Amino acid sequence: MEKTPKLVDAQELATSLLAGISTKRLVKSPKARDIFTGKIVESAVLMLSDIHCGQVNKFPDENGKLLTTYNVEKMIDEFNRLLDGITTINQLLSYSYQLDKLYIFGLGDYLEQDIIFKGQRFFITEGVGSQLITLVKVMTDFFRELLKTFKEIEFVCVIGNHGRFQMSHEAAPTYNNFDYLLGKMMEIVFKDEPRVKINVPESWFFVQKIYDWKYLLHHGDDVYSWLGLPYYGIVRKSKARRLEIPFDVECIGHFHQRMEVPISGSSPTLVNGGWIPKSDFGWRKFGVLSKPEQYYFGVSPKRARSWSFSLDLLLSKQEWKTLPRVP
Repeated sequence: MEKTPKLVDAQELATSLLAGISTKRLVKSPKARDIFTGKIVESAVLMLSDIHCGQVNKFPDENGKLLTTYNVEKMIDEFNRLLDGITTINQLLSYSYQLDKLYIFGLGDYLEQDIIFKGQRFFITEGVGSQLITLVKVMTDFFRELLKTFKEIEFVCVIGNHGRFQMSHEAAPTYNNFDYLLGKMMEIVFKDEPRVKINVPESWFFVQKIYDWKYLLHHGDDVYSWLGLPYYGIVRKSKARRLEIPFDVECIGHFHQRMEVPISGSSPTLVNGGWIPKSDFGWRKFGVLSKPEQYYFGVSPKRARSWSFSLDLLLSKQEWKTLPRVP
């Protein structure tokens, strides 16, 4: 009699993988700052998506020589710049605001599977299991550093399309995705930290409520472009979805180009940027050189977005060190 295959529970697998995570910190601490002496109480939102940990991207210089623009080491550099950007902006806002809570809208494609397209194995530095361990290390350090500024963090982890278990876009449960497993591992890491809440939805989308505002979160891979432009697909689907599940702001990733698309007079779609500079795939398919950017904005009881910044992850180390600081 054949034995029924034992299915491995995602949480059990996450626990076993955590055993291989070292305690060495990869994300550096920003300089200590006196934060938030203002009286305006708001929340902050960071849109985090399309990290593609493990992907290698190369792009030619003017002499035709291929230069590496993205790999795991450069990803860690970008996390440091993201952290520095957040703390710098917080310093600028600190005299007027009290930003106690940070919401991190995780919008998918944190990892880079090797089965999404044929030949993908030539464009990754490590398998998805190793990527998972690496990214959990980095994100754990990243969250811990943010806790030096914010009293509370809530991370919503929706899945993307590059973490799926199969090559084709066939129907599959949400948990058949390494992005989902990343969220469950982060849940285990911070299970004893009351200041951090990890929310891993069982669906491909999620509606996050902040004050009385509603934010529709999903990766965006089901939005189809027209003539190479995503605007038509975004407007068409977003208007239809807003009729079914009313929302104030839609937040998606996937397209690796930061943009804001007006859906109505009061409901925009915010498309987050990616992490890969000068993506060879994007240049080949769309004729666009991608720029690593992530959205960071504020939410007040009166406005769904009270302030908004685009965080550039590609400042050189020299530029990063010489940025003007608020004393």
